[in-house]
This record gives sequence, C-alpha cells and structure tokens, in this order.
Amino acid sequence: MNTVQNEFISKFDIHSSAPEGALYSFAALELAGEEKIREFVDCYSPLMKALEEKAVAVYFASNIGSAALALQYAVSLLQCAPDLSLPNLNIHLIPEDNYCRFAFSLNEWKTTAAPVDPKERIEWRNTMLDAFYRDTAGPLMRSVTEACGLRVGEAWGQLPTRFNYYVERLAAEIGDSAAHARLKEDYSYLMNEMPAAIFGLSRNPFKVTVRKIEDIADPGRTVNMRNRCCMYYSTEGGYYCYTCPRLKESERAARRVEHRERLLSQK
Repeated sequence: MNTVQNEFISKFDIHSSAPEGALYSFAALELAGEEKIREFVDCYSPLMKALEEKAVAVYFASNIGSAALALQYAVSLLQCAPDLSLPNLNIHLIPEDNYCRFAFSLNEWKTTAAPVDPKERIEWRNTMLDAFYRDTAGPLMRSVTEACGLRVGEAWGQLPTRFNYYVERLAAEIGDSAAHARLKEDYSYLMNEMPAAIFGLSRNPFKVTVRKIEDIADPGRTVNMRNRCCMYYSTEGGYYCYTCPRLKESERAARRVEHRERLLSQK
C-alpha cells in the first residue's frame, strides 16, 4: 500500500477494498439507478435515524463531499487524480455505536499523474474535476434527491461549507508555497470557473457568499454559517445547529448566552 492510499484511508475513508465492518455495500454505478438507490435509502434511513427521507438525501450528499474533497486534495497536493468514476466506486455503510460511517472503496486503485507543464496541468486539472462532478457526483446527487423528494440544489449546497472549512485549514498548514498556490488556484477554478452545466444547474453551487457569525464560545472570534441546513434536526434527537441558516438570530443569541454560562459554571 503506497502513501497516497494510506492518506486516502486516514483522511477520506476511501479504501482499496471493502472496509471491515461494512453492513451494506453498494456499487456506485448501480446507485445512479432508481431501484438500487431506493434500496440504499431504505438501508441508510434507520442507521442514521432519519425522521424523513429528505434527511437521507442530505446526509448522502454531504458524504459524497468526502470523495470530492479527496479528489481536490489529490489534484492540488499530491499532483495526481485517483479514478473515482462510477464504475470504479463503491459505497459502504458501517454502523459504529450510535453513528453510521459512510465509507468508499475502489475496484481498482489507479491514478493519473499531473503533467509537468503548467498549461497542460491546468487542462488536466479541469478535465479531472469536471469529469468527477459531471459523471460521478452528478448522477448520484440526482438519483438520491429524486428518490427522497429533495431539490437537487439542496444536495449540492451541502458541499461549499465543508470545502471552505477544509481548504482554509489546509492552506494554514501548508508550508510549501507552490503547493499553497496550487490549492488556492484549483479551488478558485471549482468555485469561479467550472461551468454550472457540469452540475446540471443554472448556477455553480460552490459560488456562494460566506456569512460570518459570532463564535458560540468566544465573542472575539467568528465562524462560518453553513451554506445550507444539514437536516440534523430531522434525525432522532436532533436539533438545529448553531451555524444553521434556518436558526433565527434571536435563537442563536440565546444559544450563545446559554453556552457561555455553562462554560463559566464549569470553571
């Protein structure tokens, strides 16, 4: 097992074979069809304790974001692109305590190396990213949203918040200036240049305005509000998250007061 494979396992839960503990396994290509995605929803719903099927679609979309992040990470920092095509991809559901892990495996581990020439690399990057969103993520997003009655834009809307957080964190950690520049430039392509038609939408879902809100614990810090609701409130015992765009500002302020009072009482 090489370094890239190890990083994919540890960072993105993408394996070279079915991971241990998988209760259900699905070929991604089959999930793009009506029959298998229906079976997937019926399996995943009780494991994630969904109260409505729209929550299943949102959680599914958010987890597809892991594969999308893996590709972005590999393209920018590892200078290669793994084969995340539908025929090569599998999805696994792994129950763990009160949580259901969503993992991936590849039928064949193969990567395409980035060209050395800068102009050729840009063309390669665009081709790799376009293909994933058009031919892998796109069919899966449409399939699960149609099965669960969710607007497909809501599914795509789960990705920007996660990407912004992850890319910001990576950018802060990278010491190599060339890698840092690639990370920023490649993410800029995804956000600002990738055609909306790739996603089957009228607007690129990554092109969003990030809204900052006061940190729940520290009034001197800010955090990003989520781009779209994660629908945690539609799972057993769930509620609206502090960063949820559906939460009223008065409720958010009350959460801050409650949280800070609790912190003070623990000192």
